[in-house]
Amino acid sequence: MKKNREKVNTKGIQKFFYKTNSYVGISLIVLVITIIVVIILAAAVIISLQNNNPMTEAYEAKIKSDIANMQAIFTNTVGKIMDKSRN
Repeated sequence: MKKNREKVNTKGIQKFFYKTNSYVGISLIVLVITIIVVIILAAAVIISLQNNNPMTEAYEAKIKSDIANMQAIFTNTVGKIMDKSRN
């Protein structure tokens, strides 16, 4: 009996390892299309970074923020001095 069970089990297990598809790997056409899409996306990213550089924009935003803070401090200081001079 044990021999029959072992044979049945091995045959049942072997069915799972049969190939159901005769195609193996990736086709050349799919590979070429994928490479072309990646190149197009890379070119789009490079072009967008050249038009508006985030590092330059961040530096300019920092300078503008510093100028606005200095103006606010100056305005507050002038207001305090004028208030003290009235009293």
